[in-house]
Amino acid sequence: MTDFRYSVAGAADAANLAALSIEVWLHTYARDGIRRAFSNYVLGEFTTARFEGHLSSPSQAIVKCERGDSLLGYLRMDFKAVCPTLPELTGEIVTLYVRAHHARNGIGASLLAHASDLCRQRNLKGFWLAVNHENAAAIRFYDAQHFRRKGSRYFELEGERHENFILYRDLLPAAPAR
Repeated sequence: MTDFRYSVAGAADAANLAALSIEVWLHTYARDGIRRAFSNYVLGEFTTARFEGHLSSPSQAIVKCERGDSLLGYLRMDFKAVCPTLPELTGEIVTLYVRAHHARNGIGASLLAHASDLCRQRNLKGFWLAVNHENAAAIRFYDAQHFRRKGSRYFELEGERHENFILYRDLLPAAPAR
């Protein structure tokens, strides 16, 4: 049995969220090593101050997974973000990051279940996300979690364009109470 604990993150979690984000992003995308574009991006994007802003936004929520006092993963939702390929849909999973050391332990699926509960509370019908088209492990995970492809958009990083698949999932029925 795991001793993972899930809860909504607060301001005190901002530094840990930033550090985990840098770790996961670089592990995922800097396969050939660290270069200036990557460093500039992560050091500008994943800061304590930015996470404090996300955490204080009424349109966002971050669900975290911890064991003891250690952060293992998190999911950041933006409930008002409009899907670029299906503008009638709102509710973006902006980020779902789990440390590589803790992958394949059910953390991602549990974070999605918590996100589903938050979406139900806000009367959303589902949620969408963007995933890099070369991130095969993430695409397999989202396939297994019943996401469907709904087009593409591009992420630009210092003049380079990277295709991201847009994936959507209706909310699954809520798990019965035990």
